[in-house]
Amino acid sequence: MFSNKNDKIEKVDKILTNEAFEKLQVDFADINLAIESGDHFEVHYHGPEDKQPVVIQNEQQLRLKQPETDRKNGKFWQKGLFKIEVVTSSDVGKVKITVPKDHQLREAYIGLASGDTRIQDVNLAELEFSSASGDLKIDRLKVAKLSLSIVSGDAKLDQLKVDSGNADLTSGSFLLKNSQITKSLAVTTVSGDNLIENVEVDQCYLTTLSGDNTIFGGKATHAQIGKETNGSHLKMSAVSGDNIVK
Repeated sequence: MFSNKNDKIEKVDKILTNEAFEKLQVDFADINLAIESGDHFEVHYHGPEDKQPVVIQNEQQLRLKQPETDRKNGKFWQKGLFKIEVVTSSDVGKVKITVPKDHQLREAYIGLASGDTRIQDVNLAELEFSSASGDLKIDRLKVAKLSLSIVSGDAKLDQLKVDSGNADLTSGSFLLKNSQITKSLAVTTVSGDNLIENVEVDQCYLTTLSGDNTIFGGKATHAQIGKETNGSHLKMSAVSGDNIVK
């Protein structure tokens, strides 16, 4: 018979703060995160009460930190040494951060142990993102400096305008489409594919240890497109996976 770990845990649905900020720091263990544009500042949380993030606001910086708890998500069934756990969407907390559409954040540092992240229609000077387990989805983001580090999960970026940055994935695929690189972007995956589609860049350089490099349907051991110029550069490397430019 299944037992519910959350039988005595209340669910909350509340606004944590609506104060303005210039810098953002997020430290979550297992909460899903969304950052999007709107007409005002707001941080909204929905989920288990004991996982409600602590809000620390100091001058122009907003920090959201998930409190420590030994409780895990979901329901479990156990008989002797055998144990089955089931996690449902209602067991996972969700935070939505709203930033005014015409406002540029100076810095955003996001660290997640487990959870998915969605960033949509936001203007940032600098974004540093790290995740141990979870997917990242970006749609309509303008950022000067970008740094992504994902251990297990995929990164899907659409309509990104970036000056310079890097993306490092251990187990997962990287997708970038309908975007613009003004200076340089380096993408590295250990196990997974890199796919670039309809991206404005002056030069691409692709390398892989075990996989294929493909540019507009043509394959090569080391694939390169564009001349050596002072323009923008995209470098992709994979240990076990394909690099594809369309």
